[in-house]
Amino acid sequence: MIKQMIKASALVLAPIALLASCDALDELLSVEEPSRVVASDLENPNSANLLVASVANEFRCAHTYHATASALTGNEWRDASNNTISNIWDARIHDTSGYGSQYAQRDCGDTFSPAIYRPLSRTRWLADYVLGLLNEWTDADVPDRTQMIAEVAMYAGYTYTLFAESMCELVVVENGPVVSPADAFGVAIERYDQSAAAGASGDLLNAVRVGKARTQLNLGQTSAAAGTASAVPEGFEWLLEYSGAESVTKNKQWEFNVDNNMVTVAEPYRDFPCNFPWPDDMMSDCMRELDPRVKVTDQERGHPNTEIPLWFAEKYQSAGSPVQLASWEEAQLIIAEAAIEAGNYGQASSIFNTLRANAGLSPHMAMMDMNGMMDQLIEERAAELFLEGHHLWDLRRLGVRPYPPIGQDDGFGAVYGNQLCFDLPATEFQNNTTITGG
Repeated sequence: MIKQMIKASALVLAPIALLASCDALDELLSVEEPSRVVASDLENPNSANLLVASVANEFRCAHTYHATASALTGNEWRDASNNTISNIWDARIHDTSGYGSQYAQRDCGDTFSPAIYRPLSRTRWLADYVLGLLNEWTDADVPDRTQMIAEVAMYAGYTYTLFAESMCELVVVENGPVVSPADAFGVAIERYDQSAAAGASGDLLNAVRVGKARTQLNLGQTSAAAGTASAVPEGFEWLLEYSGAESVTKNKQWEFNVDNNMVTVAEPYRDFPCNFPWPDDMMSDCMRELDPRVKVTDQERGHPNTEIPLWFAEKYQSAGSPVQLASWEEAQLIIAEAAIEAGNYGQASSIFNTLRANAGLSPHMAMMDMNGMMDQLIEERAAELFLEGHHLWDLRRLGVRPYPPIGQDDGFGAVYGNQLCFDLPATEFQNNTTITGG
């Protein structure tokens, strides 16, 4: 069923992907009815460019929703509107039942709730499907075939990484067994290596390096992660482009926060870092510099339905604001984490101070012990990677306390739970015969 759903969706969305590849995301193309496009049309070398662009487009959708869910289920955002978000995402109580499961059914273009399972599942399948076709075709069939393999494998690697960071457990092969996030991280590294082996170069190779280092870090391979990240040059960044053309092309962080006011910046990220990691730790007279990497604005008004104060993040200014997928700064933070683990606090401090200086901040206070340095790492990652989709996994792997705390009343008839990952939805169990034994 997943394959059928993904194939149909890929056919519908593929024409939109062409917009991204042509730098024309703000214009729509006239396309034929999806029913007139058949699989054999795509399983043709002449469709290679379209297929590669489709993978990139699907990944953009999956990433912006993943970052949205990470912010809302994590500590970066709070629900402001008291709709289904408060009960399912913000309160960290996830409903896995039936086909109505919020994070299983929500999809690209949804403006009422984040989407996790469908976009990531579709992108995972489509990327591997396209890689299979590219490997079957020859250079004579597709002159830029190896470059296409490198690009698609990079997106596949990130898809597996994001999927594993989101889910408590997952399925990475159609109709396959349930596997752990660690298993999926292993597949992600295989895809990154495939991209490099295909000749990824320049920014694409650096995106591969950052993704692989991120995934190695997730697996606890800290030293190896630092080695991979060390090759990333200063100034590198890989941006994902968005547009206000259609709902499926919008930057969802901007849409949910600024456009429709469904979420508000959470207390730990207001006047950052004075409130960080959560308001109970706030200094009575905070003398710390406010961090411009987490610039937010009090709208001095409440949501009309709830009167919850609205705070906007200034990081994303419009529906077309790009989102950073990978950067030199992230690579440096990976190296710093490895340095702390190795007891090389001086190297980590130097990295922190360079990043802070680049942001116009004064040096951090030297903390020459493991706990103090890890606290500073958490703060630097929270600032540097704000609203970029890293936060929820950081809560899990670094042991950051969730805010609001577990058991606190959410104000809407529920209490905050402890679910910092998403269970396999019932749709997977109902359709996967490997799991059901059917």
